[in-house]
Amino acid sequence: MKKIITINHYGVTPDMPGPTKNYEMSKFFADNYNCKSEFWICGYSHYIGKMDKSLGKLKLQSEKQLNNFSIVKIKSTPYKKSSLMRQLNITVFDLITAIKILFSKNIDYIIITIPPVTIFSVIAAKIRKIKLVADVEDLWPLFLEDMGMKNKLVIKYMNFAADYLYNSADGIAAVSEGMLTYVKEKVDSKPMWISPLGVNTESYFNKALDDSLIENKEWKNDFKIMYLGVHGKANNLSAVLNTVKDFNDKSQNNITDKKVSFIFIGDGEQKANLIELTKQLGLSNVYFENPVPGDLVPDYLVHADICLTNLMKIESFKLVRPNKLFQYMALGKPIVSGIWGEFQDIIEEVGSGVYVDFNHHEEASLKLHELISNDDLLKSMGDKGMEYIENHGDRKKIFTDFYNHLVEDL
Repeated sequence: MKKIITINHYGVTPDMPGPTKNYEMSKFFADNYNCKSEFWICGYSHYIGKMDKSLGKLKLQSEKQLNNFSIVKIKSTPYKKSSLMRQLNITVFDLITAIKILFSKNIDYIIITIPPVTIFSVIAAKIRKIKLVADVEDLWPLFLEDMGMKNKLVIKYMNFAADYLYNSADGIAAVSEGMLTYVKEKVDSKPMWISPLGVNTESYFNKALDDSLIENKEWKNDFKIMYLGVHGKANNLSAVLNTVKDFNDKSQNNITDKKVSFIFIGDGEQKANLIELTKQLGLSNVYFENPVPGDLVPDYLVHADICLTNLMKIESFKLVRPNKLFQYMALGKPIVSGIWGEFQDIIEEVGSGVYVDFNHHEEASLKLHELISNDDLLKSMGDKGMEYIENHGDRKKIFTDFYNHLVEDL
């Protein structure tokens, strides 16, 4: 019986906020193939800033097993807003996982997710001669450097660690075409494939409305434009708020008898600043809500009339294909996106949304006005998005393809 270890420092289980792709993939392997599958994650949550309760003062790990699937939470150091403490958290987790690799029995495959970039687990896998796959979901340190990271020593180390993983891996999977092309320029020929983030279509398609989730919300009866995700520097949500200001000034927050509200669900280091900016701009139709567990994401998004996303306009972000693309489309929601490059190409080719540059507030608000006023277009965008997901975003198909690459190509 094969044994597959999936290591994701930032991984979460469905009862927590954050992306669940690696959890679902690891469980899928155990449920559908004759193998043991373990999902190793950090016991200190990056998303909620707390240590998991299963890890006592003296425990280095906790394990929850269901048949051939195990979730292993590994203790590491806590951190808040310190980049130094965050790197220590990453390093301690990497050291402990490396030790576990060295002393674990009968591991056939290890999948290591980037970010973060690590080195000790890679060395341990090479020592044990275990087949290794780099699962590229973010390009560190490229994105960090483009966002303004100035510490040259850290950047140099991250570049070394990333290149070491790419060149040590027996195979490389990436979530977008752009990321895969970037990695191909750094490594010799080896098995490489695109493994999009996708969604569990059973949880998204034909999702019923649960009005009890929003019955106490002031915006429950409004036309809802919704963002669900991280409120971080990269998301540049301040530009979205300035667009909302222009939108309100032009429309008086009412289009064809629709009262329009903008709902931001999630958390991040910029959230407090965004709330303050909302007050300064006098945006009475903007609401900030707490983050929700991964298994409740579709339950909230299904209430949206339009879904929104954004990233800073930096060159490297042209390479990304974030999970919001799949979540929004799978629920049949038209998309307003400020992400250029590959994300923009997909929604425009599919016809599931429109690209706007939120840095140009007047032009962006006019596009919002035009979209909200066109019910037929909104319906068409939603239908086309669901069709795309059925063909290209079903996680069962994505995970099956990933497993086949493991056992056939490595």
